[in-house]
Amino acid sequence: MRFKPFAPAPGDHAAFGPSEPISKGAVHVCILGGGFGGLYCALALHQRLGKGSRVRITLVEPRDRFNFTPLLYELLTRELAPWEIAPAYQDLLKHTAIDLRQDWAEQINLAEQTVTLRYGDPLTYDYLVVALGSQMRPPATPGSQSHTLPFNTLHDAEQLERRLGELDHLTQVRVVVAGAGPSGVELACKLSDRLGRRGHVTVVDRRGEILRSYPARLQRAAAGALAKRGVEVYLNAAIDTVDASGLTFGYEGNPRHCQADLMLWTVGTVPRAWLGQNMLKQTAFGQCQVRPTLQLPDYDNVFVLGDMASMPAPGRNRAPTTAQAAYQAGPVVAQNLLALIANRPLKPFIYNHLGDMLTLGQREAVVCGFGLCLTGRLGGVSRRWAYWLRLPTYGHRWQVLKHWLGWKR
Repeated sequence: MRFKPFAPAPGDHAAFGPSEPISKGAVHVCILGGGFGGLYCALALHQRLGKGSRVRITLVEPRDRFNFTPLLYELLTRELAPWEIAPAYQDLLKHTAIDLRQDWAEQINLAEQTVTLRYGDPLTYDYLVVALGSQMRPPATPGSQSHTLPFNTLHDAEQLERRLGELDHLTQVRVVVAGAGPSGVELACKLSDRLGRRGHVTVVDRRGEILRSYPARLQRAAAGALAKRGVEVYLNAAIDTVDASGLTFGYEGNPRHCQADLMLWTVGTVPRAWLGQNMLKQTAFGQCQVRPTLQLPDYDNVFVLGDMASMPAPGRNRAPTTAQAAYQAGPVVAQNLLALIANRPLKPFIYNHLGDMLTLGQREAVVCGFGLCLTGRLGGVSRRWAYWLRLPTYGHRWQVLKHWLGWKR
């Protein structure tokens, strides 16, 4: 299906100045998902439209707070407060005309151009942006879902904090982290620093190296940070079962049982499924195939971005499923939406890898990019400021900066 772009009314300007309406009739842009892709797309679209625009923006997001996921780990060591990394959507959007619907999108009907919500009335759209992100891979290991905790949202961080409080009476806390990817490594370092001498942290992964898809220098920095903290690492170790006492895994041809008071499951994520009966073209990884402009191949008026989309990237099969990629895609989709509405040419999305950053304990990190690799305290400061620059709004950034500088919030 080819969607006919909404043509501007005579006299309207393609540049869409701050006080110039796009058209005489209202155009409805519906954005599903308030993560790095959806929220940043909505904010960029609002900023480009300015006052007097005839474009309505609806953002559908069930949570009440945005989760700046790369900084969730700082909650464990109390380096940051929850409000800094999980601001309320109402606060972020209060000075905008974006209509926030705190609801779940249940189904997309591409033919009728409607979105069914779980509780509210269905939405009819002219243009649709789908940025529902990913979810934790359903655990297939027996017992893992019942006896381990995930760590991907503010709710997960709060749940982990409660569990740590329940273990305060123990003189030794045994922690096992399943997965030696970025989340597993960051959790292991932060929990080791949080627990200090009381903690005994173990990392188990079925692969043969930590941070398998990351550069060697970053792997070395992470391995050094784990060794410095006495974290035990078992690689080439396939987890067989998990129960209340710990987990059992195969290592060097023999079964081994690792007792634990706390177990965390960080073994991968998968893109969220498409919400609809339409048979869309998908990749083997489960992502929607999109054009270079991030539109669906058969629907000009529908954009998919972030983890759900196989977004193009130079020198790669696809852009990584990271906040960095979704953060870059949001403003590009906003720009292409306005171009589509005005019947102007669209621009392709080109992912630009800006480097890699991982926290490796309290106030320590590794930051690699543009030929440089900063570690330790300097890496920690660099990472913190790099992420500060990417906080969603100027207002929130200002509040966080005042807090960091010790000014009254």
